[in-house]
Amino acid sequence: MGTLALYTFGLLDPAAEPTAMADFARRGAEIYRAVVRARGFLGRGDAHRDDDEGRWGAYALPLGLPDFAGHDPQVHIATLSRWQDVATARQFVYAGLHREALRLRHDWFFRGPWPGHVLWTIEDGARPCWADGVARLEALAHDGESAEHFTFGSPWARA
Repeated sequence: MGTLALYTFGLLDPAAEPTAMADFARRGAEIYRAVVRARGFLGRGDAHRDDDEGRWGAYALPLGLPDFAGHDPQVHIATLSRWQDVATARQFVYAGLHREALRLRHDWFFRGPWPGHVLWTIEDGARPCWADGVARLEALAHDGESAEHFTFGSPWARA
């Protein structure tokens, strides 16, 4: 059957107000604490620990995305997590604290021409790696959705 991997990527908006960024930091800390208690959550990569080819691989950035419009891709937020299935990941992303944060995302993030997330299935017990998330996000941005890289709104997310 398999489990689900979720990779997210966003460039922080350099024009964001400092008070908005303080709100982002506060909400982000709350969300990171809440995710570990979420139904269906199976784990996440830690960019700080995974820099050295840790359990989730070396940290990587999607530098092959469409135009960053002069924004520095190093000023970003990326996450990598593993979920029991699409339904449990969707429930966390679109409910509660995370839903509140999603409503404010344009206060914090640059609106780029690339997708903000990508999903794919992995074998039970497998651990996704950062490079895989990057490659799938770039493929989604360039080629559109497929069974190998999709979004919450795609037909593959309903399977």
